[in-house]
Amino acid sequence: MEQFLQRYMYSWRLNGWLMHDIFLCIVLGLGFLLLLFIVIKRKSLVISSILLVVFIVVSNLVMIVFGLAGRSFPIKSDSPIYTDDSQHIAVQMVQGSENNGTSNGITHLLAHYLIVAVNLETGEKQWTKSASHKDTLIGNFMGGLLVHHRDDEFGQLSLLDIATGKEILSEQEFRQQYQPLIDKLSNGAYQMVILQNNLYLEGVDGKFYHFDGETLSENPKAQDFLTARFFIETGLPGYFATHPQSVEDYQVIQDFSQAVLTEPAIQAYQNLEPKVIDVDIAKKTALVSYRQTQRESADHMVLFYDMNNHQVLWEENIGVINPDQQQPGIRTLEETYVIQAGDRLLVLDKETKNRNVQYHLRWNRPID
Repeated sequence: MEQFLQRYMYSWRLNGWLMHDIFLCIVLGLGFLLLLFIVIKRKSLVISSILLVVFIVVSNLVMIVFGLAGRSFPIKSDSPIYTDDSQHIAVQMVQGSENNGTSNGITHLLAHYLIVAVNLETGEKQWTKSASHKDTLIGNFMGGLLVHHRDDEFGQLSLLDIATGKEILSEQEFRQQYQPLIDKLSNGAYQMVILQNNLYLEGVDGKFYHFDGETLSENPKAQDFLTARFFIETGLPGYFATHPQSVEDYQVIQDFSQAVLTEPAIQAYQNLEPKVIDVDIAKKTALVSYRQTQRESADHMVLFYDMNNHQVLWEENIGVINPDQQQPGIRTLEETYVIQAGDRLLVLDKETKNRNVQYHLRWNRPID
């Protein structure tokens, strides 16, 4: 009941999620018009009270049904976490699920998509941008954030300013300036990868290409990069977007990850689904996540493990993760980890595990 009331109170302010904000604006606008009507027409106290009571009841029903007031809204990662060059802003696309009822034993979920940028210095919202299931964040490229858009059987691209969320190049502008690249695009974003500010892709003609921001050229090595990217991200989400390590080292990374999981200290959690979510090959350290208990609703923990001394340096509770996501999203910075766990974005200090930032993705505000 306490969680319902908290969610309900938070729902009566704009939070960046499009459908919620639309219905909240409608309700507040109608309330303002009703007050003007009462004042201008100078209705009696009885009639005014009845009108206000009816409005309060109806507006609350509208917000509960359409604005998700008080209702559960589980959030999961829909992209890796990206940062600007100064590592002051973290950007991620997330998906919120609205329960739309159950029929024939099947629960129907409506998905809502939002691109969220958080200022890592202040912990405040930098910007938000509504998205759809046809949009995919590809990564940092050409001085911005590259976005792939599925347009039926075609693919399109646009470029966002990480600091503001505004378009540097719209889909139309990107197509006009880089038509040869757009002609090769498929509607699947999984056929593209950005490594060290270079775009590699498989074209609709079955050939592999490299695009450096100006010139498109054939490059057979793109096939290796795409294959390795998929293989590594199965265990280490967004690893090559986070580390400057060569993609050719994917087998070294994978072997090190497996070695971490065989350590006696990690084997103690073997029934709690431990997963290696980040490694530092040079320092021989790893970040491992596991579920506190076997319940799906259990909190997740992360631990920082030192392979040199074979010991856990610290552990931290990061909260509940959407079961559909299975493991937290992560971005490794020089001194911190940026972790997305369910409806929260956390910034943990690597050495002390202190929480420098706690941000609520459902309400798009810092957590006190």
